[in-house]
Amino acid sequence: ADSVDYADDLQGFRQALMELPCCTTNKSGSRQGDPLNLVIVGGVEDAFAALAERGWRPTEQTWSGSVLEMVSSAVSGEPYLYAPISPLYLYGRPQDIAMQKARDNIHQRNHLRLWLAPMRFRGKSVWVGQISRDIGSRMTIYSPYLTTHKIDPDVDEARTALVEDLAYSQHLTQMGLITGVGEADRCEPRQNLTTDPYYTDGYRAVLIFDPTATPLDRIDFLPRSWKDDR
Repeated sequence: ADSVDYADDLQGFRQALMELPCCTTNKSGSRQGDPLNLVIVGGVEDAFAALAERGWRPTEQTWSGSVLEMVSSAVSGEPYLYAPISPLYLYGRPQDIAMQKARDNIHQRNHLRLWLAPMRFRGKSVWVGQISRDIGSRMTIYSPYLTTHKIDPDVDEARTALVEDLAYSQHLTQMGLITGVGEADRCEPRQNLTTDPYYTDGYRAVLIFDPTATPLDRIDFLPRSWKDDR
């Protein structure tokens, strides 16, 4: 589809983001996966520069060699900085970019998937994303590799941690929350494609970047009305 340019139409952009699907899907689109809880506005010169500066690394493509290395890391407990991430789907395709920030070992990492959206805002690319935190590894019949990472059910914590992390890059110029994911209560969690439970307040973070340095106390906040779905 042709890309829609919202220029500086903040309300039109808000409406477009609210109408995004709540969640990723499997390849056929028949099942919902992890929530789409992130929107990044920017490109190589600002958004991805910020991610790189804060230690986020692209993952490898999933192939036999990388899978074997991931299994080896899981056994040894050593970190694997570029461990592959399984595909999830939006716009009928798997993620365009997958990144992770390694923690102490292969069982624990923050990872995000990004899809280039058919829209632009203020002349910048718009990326729709999913972020969560891995807290362990387990066997599963729902993965072609028979193993998967177990996610922290509090997916909002990973979202908040990313916002705080990227604020220190000084490329983040504006941020806020918008409705669209749909609330899932801790007592009645949803499940992702590998049956891991998760709960959320139902919001996605919107992060707008600029190449110009922006100190923490100069970051602008999107209107509070963006959180209101009425």
